[in-house]
Amino acid sequence: MTTSRSFMGTTVCPQPESERLPFRLGPYLFKVANEPGEFDQIHRLNYRTFVEELRQHRASGEALVDKFDHKNIYFVAKRGDRVVGMVCVHDQPPFSVESRLPDPGLLYRPGLKPLEARLLAVVPEERRSGLVFSGLVWAVYVFARREGYTNLFISGLAERQRLYERLGFRPLGQAVPEGEVAFVPMMINLLDLPERILRDIALWRSRLDGNTGQASRAPVNLLPGPAALSEPVLEAYARVHEYHRAADFVEVFEETRGRVRELARADHAAIFVGSGTAANEAIAAALRSVAGIGRGLILTNGEFGDRLVQQATRAGLDFDLLRWEWGQGWDVSAILGYLVRHPSVGWIWGVYLETSTGVLNPAPLLLGELAGTGIRVCLDCVSALGAVPLDLRDVYLASGVSGKSLGAVAGLALVFASERARRELSAARMPWYLDLEEYFQTRGPRFTVPSGLVYALHAAVQEYFPAEKAIERFRTYASLGRFARAKFEELGIRLLAPTEWASPNVFTFRVPGNDSVEQFVRRCRRWGFAVGGTSSYLAKRGLVQIAIMGAVSKADLQRFFEQLGCWLGRAPLPVAGES
Repeated sequence: MTTSRSFMGTTVCPQPESERLPFRLGPYLFKVANEPGEFDQIHRLNYRTFVEELRQHRASGEALVDKFDHKNIYFVAKRGDRVVGMVCVHDQPPFSVESRLPDPGLLYRPGLKPLEARLLAVVPEERRSGLVFSGLVWAVYVFARREGYTNLFISGLAERQRLYERLGFRPLGQAVPEGEVAFVPMMINLLDLPERILRDIALWRSRLDGNTGQASRAPVNLLPGPAALSEPVLEAYARVHEYHRAADFVEVFEETRGRVRELARADHAAIFVGSGTAANEAIAAALRSVAGIGRGLILTNGEFGDRLVQQATRAGLDFDLLRWEWGQGWDVSAILGYLVRHPSVGWIWGVYLETSTGVLNPAPLLLGELAGTGIRVCLDCVSALGAVPLDLRDVYLASGVSGKSLGAVAGLALVFASERARRELSAARMPWYLDLEEYFQTRGPRFTVPSGLVYALHAAVQEYFPAEKAIERFRTYASLGRFARAKFEELGIRLLAPTEWASPNVFTFRVPGNDSVEQFVRRCRRWGFAVGGTSSYLAKRGLVQIAIMGAVSKADLQRFFEQLGCWLGRAPLPVAGES
């Protein structure tokens, strides 16, 4: 008797801890059959169920060896040494369900990777709780996910059709009699499971994690914000709440402000409650307050550049626009040419790291070209802050946030200003909450701020000091970025931002395979990863993205690319079969 079996051409996709075989649930062990004694018990259970109980086959001894036994993989539930339940699967034609389908060609459609599950059997005395049945179903689901199958086919007993429908299967034809029973051909699309089934899957994961004594794990955060949080940041965020006027808290606030300002190499820094949008609202209001500032120029090559356009428009600013396609960086020569033709331009505003596309625009080059011209340059550094070295000494105003590349908790807006900006801003012409000069002058927070947000930001910026740690942090982002880009290239996935414009930590690409954006995001969630794509500006373009922000490791990325490569059939991973 064979002790291990495998499928032709099947690769193993790595799974979260709660989706591994074998696993225990209550008194039962669920595993792949790989011992001679287990196969003997399988054949006897097969006989007891399908000959004696269902009378599907004629009696012929005490064991029934399935006609597809040579290509089956069997999953068993064991109580001690006894097999009390089993189910088998295979992926090689011919399929048992084929003769029951009105259209057998369904099994061979392009893009379909079918798996057939058969011979589900549980000894009568173990059926009442439903635990053995549920565990076997879960084992098949785990295996099918691991191997990248698209559809699972079964021949369900007609009398149990509603049960299988509750599990997400749908009938593909009428019941077909066989012996004294009838079977309904049924199928479930593993790439587009109903929301109800996904909720059941989440419950199973939690149940299994609890059974093994492990905490239920959140997905690995590969979102472009909020950031993945390190243990020190989480611990700082969980500190006892402090009054925002308390002397000790004010000291922490000021130390944090100083560190953030030093990291950005800026003259002044303001910290207040808000998002990156709020920080840019403050910049728009500040520009509007400057007397005689003149006409401006906004640079846009993505969603967040377009948002600057909207914010400047609502602030009543007078400006022109230079636009590039998504995925292209700024053309500095085109900007300089525009300025020659329009010498009255008094300010420029653009996004340094365009989060929607993963493009790192050539802001340092532009600043160098404009040195000495008197043109005020403003930058959205929301995603750039913490990801790449900044030098904002020649930048009029710049925005940042706590919850992206810095790796702190989202919720704090940051605005940096030059000495020139402080001299020119007119507080009387700015909304009270957005009055930057008041923030610069106030010791401690100007208005109420949750202490946990400040403590978390304080912990996050410690990773950048002294200067050697900042250099190492930037090198880490760059190294992980090169690793990710190389993996995308290996898989044949073209990134929206070419290498010459590539940021180190944001990667935007078109959905691979035949998934929709929503399906791909849900697929990654089932793999254990949270990725970007549900934002309307990405979804309508068929784009998704991953980001390295905060506590993301190379091992996290490796697991993601293993899953992605396995799904696309391009990863040389081990053959399945061993339990």
